[in-house]
Amino acid sequence: MTPSQPNRRHAAAVWRAARQAAAALRAIHDEQVLMWELFYQSSRAAVERTGPLAWTSSLDGPRLTGSHLPVPGGANTGNAP
Repeated sequence: MTPSQPNRRHAAAVWRAARQAAAALRAIHDEQVLMWELFYQSSRAAVERTGPLAWTSSLDGPRLTGSHLPVPGGANTGNAP
């Protein structure tokens, strides 16, 4: 065994601990960001919209709603003969 081998083991242990600490901090940060985003979304006040279209929240994400949206599927809204 060479004299530098225990130093390598110690350095490897220190780097392993540093990587684990960084991973833990990253996970905590991600959870905290998610918490603040959900808090912001849940505490927003409804805003009166003056135009015919508006973005509304849904479980699938923001959705455009309003009275001037095209009909899905290209169906005609006129009178049929």
